[in-house]
Amino acid sequence: MVKKCARHNIGFRKIFTGNGEMLLQLLFIVAVISVGIFLKLNALQWTVVSVLSLALLSMGIYRSAANLLTVYDQSISLDQGVRIRAMGNVLLAFTAGISFFTYLIIFMPKINTLL
Repeated sequence: MVKKCARHNIGFRKIFTGNGEMLLQLLFIVAVISVGIFLKLNALQWTVVSVLSLALLSMGIYRSAANLLTVYDQSISLDQGVRIRAMGNVLLAFTAGISFFTYLIIFMPKINTLL
């Protein structure tokens, strides 16, 4: 996929600027990091938050690159494009669900102690 993206001049700039969802993911990750700083997470919790945030960001990049590739690559048929987009959406939704659930497990006990 990387070679095909390079052939069609799909890089990080096009992925981040051509997709509003990537900006939303970045804002969500900034919010999670801000809450983590406010709640003073320990090293293990920071590690988990960092790994999950990177996984969420990388799945978003993969999904955006795949979507752009279906637009620019003429060898991909319409049916293949629909399947590629659906798989990217499912992969991102699965990663976001796991990340959100884990963030709740990490942040809720600390929030409860503040209340």
